[in-house]
Amino acid sequence: MPRRFFKFLWVTLFVISLGMFELSAETEQKLEAEEYFRNFEEFVQVVKEIQNKYVVAEIELKELLKNAYRGMLSGLDPYSQFIDSENLEELKIETEGQFDGLGIEVVVKGGVLTVLTPIVDSPAFRAGVLIGDRIIKINGNSTKNITIREAIKMLRGKSHTTVTITVVHEGENEPTDITIERDIIHVMSIRGSRIVDEDYKVGYIAVSNFQENTVTDLDLALEDLKQQGFESLILDLRFNPGGLLNVAVEMVDMFVKKGVIVSTKGRHQSQNNEYKAHRTGTLPHFPLIILVNNGSASASEIVAGAIKDHKRGLLLGTKTYGKGSVQSLIPIAVRNSALKLTTARYYTPSGAQIDHTGIEPDVKVPLSKAEVRELYAYLSRSNAKDIRVENGQKPIEGKTDFVDLQLLRAIELLKGIKIYSKIADSN
Repeated sequence: MPRRFFKFLWVTLFVISLGMFELSAETEQKLEAEEYFRNFEEFVQVVKEIQNKYVVAEIELKELLKNAYRGMLSGLDPYSQFIDSENLEELKIETEGQFDGLGIEVVVKGGVLTVLTPIVDSPAFRAGVLIGDRIIKINGNSTKNITIREAIKMLRGKSHTTVTITVVHEGENEPTDITIERDIIHVMSIRGSRIVDEDYKVGYIAVSNFQENTVTDLDLALEDLKQQGFESLILDLRFNPGGLLNVAVEMVDMFVKKGVIVSTKGRHQSQNNEYKAHRTGTLPHFPLIILVNNGSASASEIVAGAIKDHKRGLLLGTKTYGKGSVQSLIPIAVRNSALKLTTARYYTPSGAQIDHTGIEPDVKVPLSKAEVRELYAYLSRSNAKDIRVENGQKPIEGKTDFVDLQLLRAIELLKGIKIYSKIADSN
């Protein structure tokens, strides 16, 4: 046979096979589309059956869909939420740093409403609500299958009204009823700025959360310590549940001269970012210790991870909570609602992803449950005392012989560093 015939045959077979490939891809897409719409048909049928046959008549479609959205989001992770127009307004109030309520951060963990951390000196904090408490009832109503927004709505309320929560403390089996009087929650980003050792000029600043004014407040606190001649610093991030990512980045930028502070990675290119130190006028390289515990989460862990990886300071305390995910607020304009959706995970400068694992401190100083509760009470009293003194009120009375073991250990370490530096300089 002539070569021309074989060439024609080869081209024909190639065209036919290409057509079959295109047909196969088209068929696959068609099957996927059919499956997609079949699932929607199932959803529509379920909605119709509920509306037609549920014992309570006339359930609005809007309410059914809201519940469906909440279920979808809560099934993804503890932090993704559907936020309707009413709760969206409440979310805006939260970011202003003042609201009526109990003062606790909650998540749904393993299907159970769980306390992430109580805000220091909040009603919940003073009442003895602890990190990791499982809230099984609110005013006698079970919290099984509850969403975060539903829980917040039940826990919130006007000042001087009460709510009773039934909790199971971590490591215990018996539930405990705790009745709490709601109050106005003032979320102060900086508290407890002072010199904790006059001889060695050890400064101390506690950061309770990361909001828009936190870095400005930290600058002011550091300036005040500078006037008092501080030579080393303890930054207390215990019981700090986090806040704004950009504020955590700005805080690290105060202490680190160059390099990556944190990176985020998601499914889409827009979520893949590297945040680097760029601030002019980085603080001098004084000895630094950061106090952390299992109530240090999210933005607190960004600061702790960056300081540790850059070897700018030491972490002291216990392992952090382990929230290494980033939530984005995505508006749904049709209903004036929004999705608070996990869109990325963040990574420390060394590339570590700490979601569900947390960050181990360089110096471990564990506390017993009794010591943690004493620390709660102490921080509550000392913080209230600071507020009263600032407002010109009479300081509160209370137990004064408490020893903060983690703070004490940090002070001793910084004193040791200074002594060693003097010996090294003299040689």
